[in-house]
Amino acid sequence: MARYFSLSLLCLLLGSITACERPVPPATGSEDKGAYNLSAYLQEQIQRLQREQPMVLKSVKTRDKAAETTETTQLNWEKELAMFQELNLNKPTLQEYYTRSDSTLSDGSTAIRYTRLPDAEALVQHLYLRISPDRHLEQLQALVQDRNVLFFTRRQLQLTADPATGNLSGYRVEGTQKLIFGDTLTYRVDATL
Repeated sequence: MARYFSLSLLCLLLGSITACERPVPPATGSEDKGAYNLSAYLQEQIQRLQREQPMVLKSVKTRDKAAETTETTQLNWEKELAMFQELNLNKPTLQEYYTRSDSTLSDGSTAIRYTRLPDAEALVQHLYLRISPDRHLEQLQALVQDRNVLFFTRRQLQLTADPATGNLSGYRVEGTQKLIFGDTLTYRVDATL
């Protein structure tokens, strides 16, 4: 009898735990109006850039050292654009952490701004996308920040694209990293295609 009671209690406990879980918003057949699929854009650009291997002028500067500049066609675009992949905020699980505002600019482009809610625990603080009337990405700006007891990181990301084609034309990453028992590292990466 005690065995059945324990089993019943366990089932009741499991049922109450699953009942308390936050439901995931239902997936719709299409993303909300005006949403821009940043992940698809980045994957398309990575494939195009790996295939075409354009000449890139890349400059890297750390701390107070002089910038190191190279001109190359040999870049791993998956790694180069990895930081931008985490900026896709159109996922239903992330939408509850942000407010979104859309506005139409004088040239017909659309500006989409995502701003993190004050009490949300999300890494992306804000994201700005400028989309051409033809739905090509023109510009991206974002601030990503993470802090815990051991470290602090802050990155400002910018990406520019040709408004006519949407093809990536350059990007910039400015960052700061600070470990609790280490020096602060500041860096900047600029790339122009």
